[in-house]
Amino acid sequence: MKNLSSKINNEWLRDNLEVISFIMAESFKQRLPVERHQLITQPLIIKHPLAIELYPTMNTWLTILPPCLAILLAITTRQVYVAIFAGIMTGSILLSQNILLGVANSFNAIADTFQSSSSVKSLIFILMIGAIINVMRQSGGIDALIYQISHKRHLVNSKPRAQLITFAFGFLMCLEGVGSMMLVGLIGRPLFNKFSISREKLAFVANSTGAPLAWLMPFSGASVFLISLIGAQVENGTLTDKPITYVFAALPYQVYCIAILALVPILAYKKSDFTATELSDAKKTDSAPNSQSDNQSVSQSIVQSAHQSNIGIGAMLLPIIILLGSIFVISFTTGKGNILAGDISSAIYWSGFISLIGTGIYFRLCQVKMEQYIQWCIQGMKHTLPAVIILVLAFSLSNITGQLGTGKYIAGFVSSELPLWLVPASIFVICILISFSTGSSGATVSIMTPIIIPLAVGVDLSVPIALAAVISGAVFGDQSSPISDSVIVASTAADCPPENHFVTQLPYTLAVALLSLVFYLVVGFNT
Repeated sequence: MKNLSSKINNEWLRDNLEVISFIMAESFKQRLPVERHQLITQPLIIKHPLAIELYPTMNTWLTILPPCLAILLAITTRQVYVAIFAGIMTGSILLSQNILLGVANSFNAIADTFQSSSSVKSLIFILMIGAIINVMRQSGGIDALIYQISHKRHLVNSKPRAQLITFAFGFLMCLEGVGSMMLVGLIGRPLFNKFSISREKLAFVANSTGAPLAWLMPFSGASVFLISLIGAQVENGTLTDKPITYVFAALPYQVYCIAILALVPILAYKKSDFTATELSDAKKTDSAPNSQSDNQSVSQSIVQSAHQSNIGIGAMLLPIIILLGSIFVISFTTGKGNILAGDISSAIYWSGFISLIGTGIYFRLCQVKMEQYIQWCIQGMKHTLPAVIILVLAFSLSNITGQLGTGKYIAGFVSSELPLWLVPASIFVICILISFSTGSSGATVSIMTPIIIPLAVGVDLSVPIALAAVISGAVFGDQSSPISDSVIVASTAADCPPENHFVTQLPYTLAVALLSLVFYLVVGFNT
């Protein structure tokens, strides 16, 4: 099919209303009365000479329309639910080539998300993380820890220290990005409130310890996912070494992940607190508690809760210790002594249940009623429900864009006939476009890895460099896209509006992305 834009002229625009009216008329005309037990499933056939141009093949620029529409609506309307669902519906219509059937399939696309056990496990794990975090909060363990480090030992006596300690806690959950972001938000809220640091900056700290840290950890769920993708290339003969070898070799070249992590402590000493000038004063007031009375009330609440709690810091550390310990033991057991060969994804999922059960037993021994503990868990799950809903929509949109071939179209469009020295940078840019459009680093890596590895081998480019460029570009989009689950989870953890988090962090992530682009240009030039 020729380019659609070449066939659209002023006359077609004037007749646009007529075409749409014709399509709607035909759609109702072909829904003829049938027996009650029959179901009409045949596609709608449009015979208008211009109507055929409304439907694309899967190799046109229209494949990027759903994610672009979702991003545009997310930015302009700031209604994430509506934006993502609009992208899902648009993609379904393009796939169905039938307006009514496409609308119906958009509802089915959301239901189809629950047919994927990995997606369902991710959603359940997020709910369990919410339960664990609320248990840690309600039990007084968080307040006890904050009291120890800020009031009793006076370790947190300045803005930079508050940010650095909050950032350090993100490494406790480095194996799972969502858990890391939620923990940073939980620890950081009272500390950031105490020193009148904005919630937007807390969201940035949380987001920076999510996907960037997870992809840098060789034993995290993200890295295990990457190992499985590389393993498929080893099996088909494209690569010869062990998959873990390529993962370790790619670490030094993941410049975006490294730089964005290094930026957090640097910005901790910067006076700016991410209260962007683009935001209205009302939004600044909502997102950053600046009044002295609010800070004093928060501090008094922490001290009072710490004194009243008879559980102590153990309530804060125990769920995390059980969670991480379970992941290690299960991975070691299922891998028969080799953690990397174990079922790490299942280990992460099972560890959530084990942590909740083990912590419940501990609290029961501390005279906490079981009914009270269950209520804490349910309340915590309710707090993460908005993020879960958005994740369901994001998973659905990712599936739709995968069926449309959005990633392959962007890859083919940008990377055609490039000189070798531009290949690493072009891979980085392609992955930025894909991840920013889909809002998922995992989806981007899964799309690009099977394409990039044979490409790198074919043009004699270092495979670790190519993989690092894929991951760096994917993480930028995951961290920066307004439809990304990381943006939603980080803003939820920091109690900050997602649009505020997106606007305030974008200048910094763009700066790091530009630095990364220069790095890959230099690396490509020296290959």
